[in-house]
Amino acid sequence: MRNNRPNILLFMSDNQSADFIGCYGNNEIKTPNIDLLAQNGIKYTAAFCANAMCSPCRASVLTGLIPSAHGIHNWLDDNLESQWPENWNAIGEFDTFPDKLKEAGYLNALIGKYHLGKAWKSSDAFDHWITFPHGHTKSFYKNKIIDNNKTYEHEGHSVEFFTDKTIEFIEANKENKNPFFCFVPFNGPYGHWPSIKGKPTNKFAKLYDDCELSTVPREGINKRVIDRFSNRILESGGSLPEQFSGPLLLPNNKDSLRNYFSQATLIDDGIGRILQKLKTLSMLDNTIVIYTSDHGFSLGNHGIWGHGMAAWPSS
Repeated sequence: MRNNRPNILLFMSDNQSADFIGCYGNNEIKTPNIDLLAQNGIKYTAAFCANAMCSPCRASVLTGLIPSAHGIHNWLDDNLESQWPENWNAIGEFDTFPDKLKEAGYLNALIGKYHLGKAWKSSDAFDHWITFPHGHTKSFYKNKIIDNNKTYEHEGHSVEFFTDKTIEFIEANKENKNPFFCFVPFNGPYGHWPSIKGKPTNKFAKLYDDCELSTVPREGINKRVIDRFSNRILESGGSLPEQFSGPLLLPNNKDSLRNYFSQATLIDDGIGRILQKLKTLSMLDNTIVIYTSDHGFSLGNHGIWGHGMAAWPSS
């Protein structure tokens, strides 16, 4: 028999600006399930991330510490993994809130993007561990998966995969006497090339075919962006990786803008499916549901496509 302590379900999207969620005033993007959460719960309108980069922000969420305290100030580059210690966890030295929940008897699961070190082995705070070995999403498809003690390649869209695995976890633990904490950090809408390049191919690919994209800022490219990427071109010897050239091209690429919109709607759909499972199992009323993003994303704000300009609201 379950005790009455609530389950906790924490959704985190990747690089999603509040400007591109329906309940924050965007009338073009379709996010009905997130909008319903806001309507029936608490919607924050003056929240700030600790750092507009993936790894430091995620570290702050899990530890409660600012970057100067936990020591992570930038995204952890997958290309440097060979230099990291075996099974290195960037926040392993800290007492995280999942650690505290586990001490209190919670069953902890991480199902999604981690981006805080080598992900081949589960963090001690989590009993259930489904993620992928990299932090960056080069593609939403054909990703290598770490599923507890197994590794395999999944052909389909990773957001739908993480949704399915979350539903499986909830179903498997519906009779567990202990409550669960399930952390679901989706790896979308993401926004960076090459994953967001060109037309979308997910199940909402056609939804935005006729979208005028009138809610996308048209503010012209910022001089700081030009200077930044000019330096990168010089450093690279004239060959700029597509990941970094994308921000110069994307504000005028309607296919990629519609792609970003469709990825956001796919996440919303996943949230709706998970909440429906909780409702079907009569678990929703005893589950605290939180939705956030690791940080924001500029889709033309201040002439920027991307994030990292931490002092700007869109980041």
